[in-house]
Amino acid sequence: MIRLRATAAVALLLLLSACSKVTPENYAKLESGMTREEVYAVLGKPDEVSGSGVGNLTMSSELWEGKEHRVTVTFAGDRIVLKNIQAADTQ
Repeated sequence: MIRLRATAAVALLLLLSACSKVTPENYAKLESGMTREEVYAVLGKPDEVSGSGVGNLTMSSELWEGKEHRVTVTFAGDRIVLKNIQAADTQ
């Protein structure tokens, strides 16, 4: 009985980890002015990060890849200024 429960718990964890957080529903939760940490709480850590800065102004673009969608968020400093969602490449 203990093995069955342990196996079920492992299967549930694998199922949950396979679910992508990159969904239109989670994208809709993102709002201008949210912090990077707030975005990470919704989408997890990004798959790609690029950025640059001049003086005290820093801009970065972060990308999350899901099976069906990809989300790009642009930050000025630590706050969302732009966001975009599109269908993932199906090549």
